Amino acid sequence: MPELRQPILSLLGHVDHGKTTLLDRIAGSGRAEREAGGITQHIGAIEVSQAAILRLCEGIVRTEGFSVPGLLFVDTPGHRSFETLRRRGGALADLAILVIDAREGAMPQTRESIQILRHEKTPFAVALTKIDLLPGWRRPTGPISLTEQTRRCGADFVKALDERLYAVAEDLVGAGFSADRFDRVSDFTRNVGIVPVSAKTGVGIPELLALLVGLSQRFLTTELELVTEGGEATILERSEQRGIGPVSSIILYRGRLRVGDDLLVTGRGDPFSARVRGLYRPEPTRGHGSRTLRLAPATEVRAAAGVYLSAPGIEAAVPGGLLKVVAPGDDVAAVREALTRESHPVAELAESGVALCADALGGLEALAFECRQAGLPIHQAEVGPVHRAMVLKLATMRDPTHRAILAFNVPVLPDAQPDPKATEPRIFRGEVMYRILEEYTTWRTQRLAAIGAERRLATAHPAKVEFLPDFVFRSSKPAIVGIRVIGGTVRSGVRLMRADGTEVGLLKALQKEGDSVDHADAGTELAASIDGAVVGRTLHPGDILYVALSESAARILQSAELTGEERAILDEVLRIRRAALGPFWGR
Repeated sequence: MPELRQPILSLLGHVDHGKTTLLDRIAGSGRAEREAGGITQHIGAIEVSQAAILRLCEGIVRTEGFSVPGLLFVDTPGHRSFETLRRRGGALADLAILVIDAREGAMPQTRESIQILRHEKTPFAVALTKIDLLPGWRRPTGPISLTEQTRRCGADFVKALDERLYAVAEDLVGAGFSADRFDRVSDFTRNVGIVPVSAKTGVGIPELLALLVGLSQRFLTTELELVTEGGEATILERSEQRGIGPVSSIILYRGRLRVGDDLLVTGRGDPFSARVRGLYRPEPTRGHGSRTLRLAPATEVRAAAGVYLSAPGIEAAVPGGLLKVVAPGDDVAAVREALTRESHPVAELAESGVALCADALGGLEALAFECRQAGLPIHQAEVGPVHRAMVLKLATMRDPTHRAILAFNVPVLPDAQPDPKATEPRIFRGEVMYRILEEYTTWRTQRLAAIGAERRLATAHPAKVEFLPDFVFRSSKPAIVGIRVIGGTVRSGVRLMRADGTEVGLLKALQKEGDSVDHADAGTELAASIDGAVVGRTLHPGDILYVALSESAARILQSAELTGEERAILDEVLRIRRAALGPFWGR
């Protein structure tokens, strides 16, 4: 039998359906405790050895005939903005586990994940998680098989579990897949197996692993044959490791990788050359939830593997990009061209738009996807921290709501910190993407409201006043008379006209009970100073006066948000102006 590599398994599904907790139970990695907001934000790889699988599946999987050297799990985010990352994980995987919460069933991201699996033609099994929250569940006292635990829980639990199983099976049928509980499936080429699982107690985990190993060895032998020539990997993240320096975490999905190999690596611009200086495998975590990462050096790794790679200049690698080994005799130009072709721009950039920063290419693509969904243009998109040049550039955006930087899981460099006195540009920074987007959306709504209020103050609005008889304090230069605001809000600085369209003068000031005011609402009586008006000649007691709107202001106001009263006054002004100046005035 040919030598096999480890199968790569991708975990996909809706946010908070238990993907990371399930992987924690299998690998003891404690990743759920370390992730911001409890939500996985990057693709991460965790290796489970053959020995660990045999230990977990004792009594279910036989040692003889166990040919896969282990399983490499790729945990992908479930939030809808991570479509690009899920597509990367789905395309990379030999097998997939579709994780579905038994209580909630298929959700929007579940359906997206099914579409990805169908598109990539990736075989998969369903892990029906959180069965310990179903009615009738009894906590096991120790390791116990799924069959025994189901029998132990009784009829209420069996009924609740079967209802959830049938509901999920129906959802899968609607997506084009036939599915049933795994131990009722006789032909896995035609049916998807559903494994009920409790990640908290471990019930169902051995059966799930046994199913995955069986599917790998029965249906993927050809695909898993170890390729000894060349090497190809996906770059996950960049980091700094004590005693080693800059490294990139990678998934080697094809071939071998050795210390001393020459590489071509996806960079921010063109692919760049590098030579492997060191390879490091993460050692098994000591204790659940441990934060300490121990790295063991290796001279060679073979697919499939998740490792750390050290190489001069590797800090310039773009997370989410590709890495290829260049062997002696290879056409370097052809390899470079292939890498360039496979690298694609994150988003189409606009003359005015927000800026995006993220610590990985996948996160940057996810932010760009979310912006596209919201119809938000992007002016700049970079992997790396927020820097001063970006802040200065964003401050000049034409649209005030574009003077914002969305920074996912990256720092703000000291020289890029905004002036505390300046309100723009705003930096929205965090470790959970949807919260960054929610904060930006809230700010944008508030900013638009403030801009509207500012424009409202700057633009003359429809208003109507009456010249009160017997309240003439000065006849001219300027005329000072008493007025009553009939409708709208009248402000100082506007011009007034009579009902026949004749302008009478500029409303210089308003005074109420001896105090100056800048505006007055409907029903208010006060004194008005009108420059250019002459009482008895251009202005008469009892006259009804309107704010004399310019033609450009009238056009703007016809599509603006006005009160019903303001709209009625605007219609009167339009009739007056069109009668005097022509039927197309203000159109």
